Amino acid sequence: MNGSCGADVACAALFPISLQGVGLRRGTNWVLRGLDLQIARGGITAVVGPNGSGKTSLLRLIHGLERPTCGRLLFAGQEPPLEGMAYPGQAMVFAHTPMLRGTVTDNLRLALTGRGSDPGLIEAALIRAGLHSRGRQSAASLSSGQRQRLALARAWMMQPALLLLDEPCSHLDPQASVAILQDVQELAALGITVVLSTHRPEEIALAQRVLRLDHGQLQTFCAPQSLNPQRLGAIPPGDYACSRDCICHSSV
Repeated sequence: MNGSCGADVACAALFPISLQGVGLRRGTNWVLRGLDLQIARGGITAVVGPNGSGKTSLLRLIHGLERPTCGRLLFAGQEPPLEGMAYPGQAMVFAHTPMLRGTVTDNLRLALTGRGSDPGLIEAALIRAGLHSRGRQSAASLSSGQRQRLALARAWMMQPALLLLDEPCSHLDPQASVAILQDVQELAALGITVVLSTHRPEEIALAQRVLRLDHGQLQTFCAPQSLNPQRLGAIPPGDYACSRDCICHSSV
């Protein structure tokens, strides 16, 4: 596979992704409130904000693991189907992606459920994950970084138009993080639209757009042309100083 989403029609069915007055309530707590935003096809969007600001909840909602309590979520102007767990044309990788019992190859076969066998695709995914010689190895024996690369390769096998990443480098050492970020850039270069939640300056620096949440509300949605990752790294996690209109050099 050398393109995104398998076919342009899959991409056309998703974008733009529009949230119109979207709120999400759990019990009496509104975890997302009054979200109005649009995500266009292509590139990397970073979702930032303090712990508990709603970053993961937003990704889960876009993926179909949560349903809006109010407002509208639209894909290419259409409301998503109500049946099923996750919306089609997407893949999501969590901060701690569970591995199945069995080998590395067994875990990759999960992406082919209902699609038949494709040894060539599995082989390509092993190479992409840097695990070409470990296909028969127990997935449980992999390091955290290797598991995350395996999860990204498995997501790539699904040919998604949209890839959602929930803090993909959390709890990884610097060397593993570099490999993950290179994988993310390569996937975006294939035309896969990436939306990732993060606290890390090096991940934010990859993004063409930055979306900032605070207490479940959208504070900023902008292109970070003058983002300074070194200065941002000195700010406590989640404490991003920015204007209403953009994240700018003078404010960080």
